[in-house]
Amino acid sequence: MHTLSRRQFSLATGAALASLAQPVRAQTPAPGRTLYLADMHSHYGMFLPRLFGMDLKRHMLETGAMLLAWAIVDDQRWIGRSGSGLGQLSTPAPGELWSFFQSRLIERTAQLTGWGLQTARTGADVDAALAGEPRVLLATEAANFLEGDITRLAIAHAAGVRHLQLVHYIQSPIGDHQTAEPRHGGLSVFGKQVVTECQRLGLVVDLAHGTPALVDAALDSTDAAMVWSHSWIRAQAGSWQDVGYIARALSEQQAKKIAARGGAVGLWTVRINRDPEYRVHSVSTYADEMLRMCDLLGPEHVAFGTDMEGAGPGPILSNYVDLREVADKLAQRGLSEAQLHGVFFGNYANIVKRAMQGAAQGAEGAERPA
Repeated sequence: MHTLSRRQFSLATGAALASLAQPVRAQTPAPGRTLYLADMHSHYGMFLPRLFGMDLKRHMLETGAMLLAWAIVDDQRWIGRSGSGLGQLSTPAPGELWSFFQSRLIERTAQLTGWGLQTARTGADVDAALAGEPRVLLATEAANFLEGDITRLAIAHAAGVRHLQLVHYIQSPIGDHQTAEPRHGGLSVFGKQVVTECQRLGLVVDLAHGTPALVDAALDSTDAAMVWSHSWIRAQAGSWQDVGYIARALSEQQAKKIAARGGAVGLWTVRINRDPEYRVHSVSTYADEMLRMCDLLGPEHVAFGTDMEGAGPGPILSNYVDLREVADKLAQRGLSEAQLHGVFFGNYANIVKRAMQGAAQGAEGAERPA
């Protein structure tokens, strides 16, 4: 296998890939091609001030990060540092979450337009990303904006959203999150309706930030493959009373449940010092942890979920040049080219395409006469 360094990466290496052989699976690049990257959870370009501006499309092209799930944080106005980590500081008035989400959606869409970036709305868009045409898949970090109104999910879908995280840091009628005292026993009745509606519309369900009870209930609600986009895997789940990074851990048991359903688990870039259980401290140890996850779950159920620009101070990875360096190191660790493609891009792409195609087939079936 031929592997280029992050500084040698060029667009020419990925040009002219053939179309998919099968409609549901993302194509594997031909031998000798540089493997592209996907990120299941990114805020890159959203939050950090840049004196000289930035061009996200150019950055994606230069690094080969061709598919980013770009997450709009719908409760951003009502959260902040509290105690040992982030938490809810105030309560939104009725209608405020929906208004805030709509304004953020308009702003983010305008940003993408300014950069000349297209959103990934269909399986063909995912294929285009693999062929070297960058795409941004609009995601939401929480579905608080629904405010109990399921019809808003279709509006968000029509606006381009294709990846929905259920909960984040504020109390939600959908279910319980990891960093606050549980109120719903996991997933509420409304939360189960949201999961079902996501499958009907063709949105990937993201379980990140959800309690173990929420994860179990969501997996029991449909047969769809789901993701846990970002955090880390620990032997046992934490408690809402634990320090933030422990509370946010995903247990090995639940990671395996997500994998058994055909889903994928992502690794974030949060830096934690002086805890021997938390092994991720550098680009090299990030690659080591990805390999540990591959051993635990199988390489077909592991993906990047960096939380770029959302991972707190001093993150292990600051941009997609850093992620390309992780990819280069992983390419030296014994995984096959097909396995590398899965971890780098294909595992997440397959889940996205499967969700999109399932919704399209459902719509066709609904249109057929009985």
